[in-house]
Amino acid sequence: MIMCSNPKFSLQPFEEVLKEVEKEFDGWEILAEKYHGWEYRKEIQDSLTTSDVEVQVHAPLNDINIASINPTIRKASIKEVKRSMEMASMIGSDIVTVHPGLYSPLSVYWDKTLKNSKRSLKELKEFAIDHNIKMAMENLPEMWLTICSTSEETKEFLDELELDFCLDVGHAYTAGELENFLQFKPINVHLHDNVGEEDVHLKLGDGEIDFRKVLSSLNDFQGNFVIEGREMNELIESKNYLEKILKEIK
Repeated sequence: MIMCSNPKFSLQPFEEVLKEVEKEFDGWEILAEKYHGWEYRKEIQDSLTTSDVEVQVHAPLNDINIASINPTIRKASIKEVKRSMEMASMIGSDIVTVHPGLYSPLSVYWDKTLKNSKRSLKELKEFAIDHNIKMAMENLPEMWLTICSTSEETKEFLDELELDFCLDVGHAYTAGELENFLQFKPINVHLHDNVGEEDVHLKLGDGEIDFRKVLSSLNDFQGNFVIEGREMNELIESKNYLEKILKEIK
């Protein structure tokens, strides 16, 4: 299935966005922020009872760092991600996408950040299992503060913790490792175009990524393709682009 995702959707009332999404898409990966987060879980659940749109959940991003070297911040971040998992269970989502966390200015000189990330992911994985949710860890773009932007480090996390994987194609491209990441076996795939080292989240076809090659490599993939965009019109154009390529390679 082709799903959509847009972080700015979370700034609008859920039911309002849902009406627009269901006109164009069969599925939506909801970012659990603002009006689409924990405090609005009952309204979200009620809205989805009258819709055929299938949903997944992306754990919150703002001020969240499950790898934080500050124990209070790390604990609060884990709590927020767990809430997104509880909400996912309520609304019928069986996948929650999570980020492995970030370095902070001083933590790049310590080894504690990676250890904290792994500890947090292990705890979150167990929580997800208890709520009948699959937790998929996403690879991040190449930046000084990101964890798991390289295929080597991502594989280390996935193997050591026995985690499911969300492949972000655009992020992998910024690290110059798309070919390596395409050897992984994701349960969820994020699609957006990119150029060089910058993570600009372009609509499909506007950047440098060869999506015919990518989709051919993912020919056996059975999960959902989640198109990430900044505006609804870009999401629709990307969907049309994606559908065209999928037809051509079959």
